[in-house]
Amino acid sequence: MKKIKKYIKDNYLFIISCLILIFLFNYHLPYYINMPGGTIKVNDRIECKKCSDINGSLNMLYVTEYEATVPTYLLSLVIPNWDLERISEQQISNETPEDIYNRNRLMLENSVDNAIYVAYTNSNKEIKVKSKKNIVIATTKNNGLNIGDEVLEINGKEIENIEEIRNIIQNSAVNKKLLFKVLRNNKEEDIQVKVIKQNSKKMIGAVITTDYDYELDPKIKLKFRSSESGSSGGMMLALSIYTKINDQDIIKGRKIAGTGTIDYEGNVGKIDGIKYKIMGAHKDKMDIVLVPKENYKEAISVAEKNHYKLKIVKVETFKDVIDYLSKDN
Repeated sequence: MKKIKKYIKDNYLFIISCLILIFLFNYHLPYYINMPGGTIKVNDRIECKKCSDINGSLNMLYVTEYEATVPTYLLSLVIPNWDLERISEQQISNETPEDIYNRNRLMLENSVDNAIYVAYTNSNKEIKVKSKKNIVIATTKNNGLNIGDEVLEINGKEIENIEEIRNIIQNSAVNKKLLFKVLRNNKEEDIQVKVIKQNSKKMIGAVITTDYDYELDPKIKLKFRSSESGSSGGMMLALSIYTKINDQDIIKGRKIAGTGTIDYEGNVGKIDGIKYKIMGAHKDKMDIVLVPKENYKEAISVAEKNHYKLKIVKVETFKDVIDYLSKDN
C-alpha cells in the first residue's frame, strides 16, 4: 500500500493527465461527424444455392459516421470533408442515438422486403407473401406509440395494410383520438393516438411500414452486420438479387456501385450524404455509379470538383437500372 501511495504521489500529474485524456476520448458531444465512406460488396451478402454467380461486383455506398468526442470535434474543424452534424438533425422528436439506430435497422428490414419483391417480380420468379406485419419504425414524443410496435387494429378494425391506416387518419377529425391495438413486447396493448395537422397534412406523428415474410423460389438469404442499417442500399440490393436469380449477364465484369431507396413499385428514392458516397466510389475505383434523379446534380458536381473519372448514371426506377445495364455502354 505504501508503494502505491508513493507512486501516486510521485506521478499524480501523469495520472491526472491520463484520466483527462480518457474522459475526452470517451465523452460524446451532441454531434455526428460525417466523412467519406466506401463500398460494400453486395454479392457477398446474398446466399443462394440455385443462383448464378455475378460476373463483376455490385456495391452499396456508405457514409462513415461517428459520434463526436472532443478530439474528433477539433479535428473536424481542420480536416477537409469531416463535417459536423447535430444529432438533433437526425432525431425525430426526442430520440436517443439508440432509438435512431433501431429505427434505421427497421428501415433496413423494410428495404430488404421491397428489394426482394421488386427483384422477383421483375424476373417473373415465384414469390408469395406468407405473412405480413405493420410495424412502427419512428415516432414523435408522447404520441403513445413505440418503435417496434406491431399495429393490429385501429378503432376495432383489423388492419391489413398501410393504405388502410392512411385512410383512417385522413378521414378523422384533427385532435380526434384513435384507439390503436398494438403488439408490444409480445403483449397486446390499447393505445390512444391523437390525429394532428402539420404542413396541411393530417398525421399521427409516427412512421409505419409493412414487414413481409416471403416464400421464394429460388430461395435466398441476406446477411448484414449489426453496424449496417438504413434504406439507402435498397436499389443495389434489388439489383444484386435480380442478377443472382437470373442467368442473363448484365454486369459484364464491371465494378458497379449505387445508392438509392427502393419502394414496392420499384421507384428509386433520394438519399442523404451523396457527397461522401461519390468520394467513396472514387476511392474504391468503381466503373459506374447509379444515383437517384434527385441526387444526380450534386453527384456530378462533386465528381467534377474533385476531377473524378466516374461514370455517374441517373435512375428513377428499377427498370431504368436494368435497361441501362443491359445496353452495351
